Amino acid sequence: MKDLLIPDIYAQSIYTIDYKKLKEKGIKCLLFDLDNTITQTYVKTPSKEIINKFEEIEELGFKVIILSNALKSRLKPFKEILNVDTSALSCKPLSFKYKKIMMMYNYDEKDIAAIGDQLYTDIKGANKLNITSILVNPLSKRESILTKYNRIKENKLFNKWEKQGIFERGVYYE
Repeated sequence: MKDLLIPDIYAQSIYTIDYKKLKEKGIKCLLFDLDNTITQTYVKTPSKEIINKFEEIEELGFKVIILSNALKSRLKPFKEILNVDTSALSCKPLSFKYKKIMMMYNYDEKDIAAIGDQLYTDIKGANKLNITSILVNPLSKRESILTKYNRIKENKLFNKWEKQGIFERGVYYE
């Protein structure tokens, strides 16, 4: 069994992911975390750069869903402007929202990739269901108290992994 916290892919940001390669691997659906993955936590609407990236991704034929632990009101402007589906209060890393999406859209775990900036929510949630997990660097240091706590745990784990030669921050892989 794979380590639930080690991502399948590590990219600098959503802008450096090779989406064509994901398509070639059979990925049909991309689950994006919102805060510090797509945009900073304090930004209320998507930038032109984000809009362009999501248009590019959708042109490749992906179903795009924002899967977030945030409130519905936080996701609403992104849903409307980006014209994507959203799943609020997802309680990642729990599995029920992932399973609901798979059932609603008739996807298997092999059809989905989940993209996020946190090991203990985004990566663990995807890995629990054998969904392709993609870790990106957080966009900002401005975060909730719970996320700051998770970052402390992540940093300890990253340091341990670096010493063991398992994972190194800044060394990206597909």
